[in-house]
Amino acid sequence: MTHPFDIARAERETLRWIILSALWHARPYCCSEYVITRTAQDVPLRITPDVVRQELNYLEGRGFVKLDSEQALWHAKITPDGEDLVDYRSKCPDGIARPPKW
Repeated sequence: MTHPFDIARAERETLRWIILSALWHARPYCCSEYVITRTAQDVPLRITPDVVRQELNYLEGRGFVKLDSEQALWHAKITPDGEDLVDYRSKCPDGIARPPKW
């Protein structure tokens, strides 16, 4: 028996990894949601700024990013836990499509 592939879930989990990777490359600075959205659209993923905000909220809730959402344009910065995840120094939780370490 085959299991249906959930494309929406795969895109969400991939977007989370792209966000973390973009923020890792931007460190020690923060990154605007616009840059993250354009990066994900170039992958290409079919996402909108609202979807990026949803996933930024998710990642902040997991402690991987710190958000500045007080302005009209959101900014995010990777946390030390997020850096450890991207650098393969910590276990990847379910819900993030981190590729296997080569």
